[in-house]
Amino acid sequence: MKFRFSAVLLSATLLTAGCASISTTPMPKIESARGERVGVWVEAGNTPTHTHIGSTVFNNFTKAYPYDWKLNAELTRTLQQSIQGAGLEMVDLRKEGLSLADVSGLVQPGNGAWQAAPGKEEAVRRLRQQWRLKAVMVLKEGPVQADLECYGGPCNARYVGATGLYTRSIFNLTRYTAVAAYDWNVFVLDPLADTAKAESMRAVLKTPTRSLPSKEPANFSNLTEAELAPVREAILGFVKNASAEAVKTLNTR
Repeated sequence: MKFRFSAVLLSATLLTAGCASISTTPMPKIESARGERVGVWVEAGNTPTHTHIGSTVFNNFTKAYPYDWKLNAELTRTLQQSIQGAGLEMVDLRKEGLSLADVSGLVQPGNGAWQAAPGKEEAVRRLRQQWRLKAVMVLKEGPVQADLECYGGPCNARYVGATGLYTRSIFNLTRYTAVAAYDWNVFVLDPLADTAKAESMRAVLKTPTRSLPSKEPANFSNLTEAELAPVREAILGFVKNASAEAVKTLNTR
């Protein structure tokens, strides 16, 4: 038995992702010329994780599966297609010999404007001048909010730290949700900004989930690769939508 993918979204009013935290710092006017270069770094992991929250804590579990989904390559390819589709050039910064530390935390808000983060001034300068980059997109696996439960009392947020399947069992019912657990940054280097915090990107990133039909698999605690295939499909679909919106924030002319 396979989970059949459904495009139904969990309510955006109930779900918010940590990676889409609101910044009150206004975005500068950003324009990109066709042919400008955009660096990409993807740190996604390649295997899925099943995170289950049961009716009691004794039923909770997290299981990492060994299935090679090749997510690093697939997500890099998705970003490349979005970037090139807008007339820009994609630069795989991993192949350029850079490290994740070289491209992390480059830009932050401060004093009402976007600026290079402390200690990152030289990195920003080199990326702009030596690699001739307009922007750097960083996609890294990290915790996101998968659920928000409100049953008449204080609401309880449920976070997952790894991409894959999230399930919640309560009152003898189980909900199945695909979760794209990624932290996004779109560091524009001239003018400085992180457009992953722009309103249009926040609207996409606040719901990094896709609902799946609530039908029990043959073995709930030992899912087959075929049963998890729709989860992978849903995750790739979300990243495709998010990457398209990320490129739009660069405003190619």
